[in-house]
Amino acid sequence: MQLKFQEYKFTLLTPCFSGTALGKNDDHAEMRIPPIRGHVRFWHRELFKADNANRVWGSTSGDEGQGSRVALRFVGGVSTKHAHPRPTMLPHKNNPNQRGPRPALAADESFTFHLQRLVGCTETDWQHAQAAVKLWLLLGCLGLRSNRAAGSVWPLASEDWPEPPATREELKQTLMDLKFRWPVSLIGENAGKDATELRETASDTINDARLFGSAGNTRKPSPTKFKVIRLGQTHCLLATAPSAGGRPNVLPEAYTRLQGKSRWQALGPWHPLLP
Repeated sequence: MQLKFQEYKFTLLTPCFSGTALGKNDDHAEMRIPPIRGHVRFWHRELFKADNANRVWGSTSGDEGQGSRVALRFVGGVSTKHAHPRPTMLPHKNNPNQRGPRPALAADESFTFHLQRLVGCTETDWQHAQAAVKLWLLLGCLGLRSNRAAGSVWPLASEDWPEPPATREELKQTLMDLKFRWPVSLIGENAGKDATELRETASDTINDARLFGSAGNTRKPSPTKFKVIRLGQTHCLLATAPSAGGRPNVLPEAYTRLQGKSRWQALGPWHPLLP
């Protein structure tokens, strides 16, 4: 039986600190399927809840484990390991010794993968998996510092997705069609900044765990997520944060708190796409 698949192509707009299976001491970065699956699964949960994500992507939880109904596979014998360049993890730091150079996949590298339908995958499962992949490509990143626009992925045209969003209006409509529920804001569309400058800005936040997470012993993921996107030939930032379950929209407060920083001032107002 020929199993159906959808082909997706994407490029990296910013360096991707993806690491390898050998951990942080390896001197290479590698594009691997397991981290992509993890990120796609995260966005699947936000669209269709955890039970549905477990059904489609598999689960080893308790006595109710089940296999995945879809698979992701790279296409074309892609070269995955690169020792150079070594961009910095914290590019906004004034002190070069604090920036943290690290192996990474370079910006502008492109990859192709197939989303494969497996035995037992219903039509609904299949549609949900495709929606989750598209949402990750539009809103997600990959690797370390992914909430601060490192590893910003962006879809390229393919036979199965011939026209990814190229304008603000198209991006908004696509997110609405996917029924995404979080607030989303577009930042710096007319600021004339390139992807490198935008990642520096996204990295330059403030010490407020409620808005931007925290590191160290009290590590907390940032609820506000930034990524670099490309609309046509223009690079800008996208911000999103959960507001479901009675949680307030934190993006207006995040904008206000960041206006004391010159990099953020240079990007101008944040323009809500959703809601």
